[in-house]
Amino acid sequence: MNALQRSAIIVGYELRRAIAKKWVLALIILALAIQILPFVVLSRLAELDIINETMWVFGVLSGQSLFVHLIAILVAGGSMSEEYEHGTADILLSKPITRVEYMTGKFFGGFLLVSFVEVITTVMGVILAFAFFGPQRDLHFVPLMFVAIVYSTLLFFSITFMFSEVLRRSTLAILMGFGIFIVSSIVGGVLSSLYSFTEEQVYMDVNKLLPTWSATTLPSSLAANLKIMPLLGNGMIELPSGDVHLATIIVAIYAVIFVLLAYFRLVRSDVTKRAA
Repeated sequence: MNALQRSAIIVGYELRRAIAKKWVLALIILALAIQILPFVVLSRLAELDIINETMWVFGVLSGQSLFVHLIAILVAGGSMSEEYEHGTADILLSKPITRVEYMTGKFFGGFLLVSFVEVITTVMGVILAFAFFGPQRDLHFVPLMFVAIVYSTLLFFSITFMFSEVLRRSTLAILMGFGIFIVSSIVGGVLSSLYSFTEEQVYMDVNKLLPTWSATTLPSSLAANLKIMPLLGNGMIELPSGDVHLATIIVAIYAVIFVLLAYFRLVRSDVTKRAA
């Protein structure tokens, strides 16, 4: 059995472990509920003159700025730490598997679960658009939008995954990941307001370095660049926008840094012990 096969076994184990939790089903149900509500409201407001043919974009992006990142944080927060809390890390690493293979399997197993949830919400977004607003166009962009959304979740998934390994306590890891998301969102809002008032580019430059900027603007910016944003009255539905290429690079930089931190913590520490 080679390294790839051993990592794949851990991927399967991580998927089964995460899916067995009741909150995964609860998150999927909540995701669908969040998507349905805006469509119900918009479909009742016929006087707004909604251009219907690209409402699938709105459905796919619904909740993206918060909900998909919350799912990523919750999944990643328990990925490594729960093995220490339950004492199963010792058992797993006593098998013929290296720590790198173990961490690779845990990371991709959790990330595949997040991707699976996003598959469900993406498909549901398209279905709801058809149901409430009729035939849709530009559907060949759906896979690209899906990839952009999943890729954007990599940032906070990696951050929380690192905390899960470093802190070795799932609750603390989740709180740290969500705390960074909230603080970054608040600081980003303040910087955006300062830029609007002063027009000093430094505020916008600093804002772009915050994790929430790239994680939340990448999918909507891609939709804007593809010119598939739905119209409401005389203007497009307003969603965060920015430089797609810059956001893509920033997500990759954050992901690489925090995955490396998790790796060094794992290979240089006593696996049998939780953080003090």
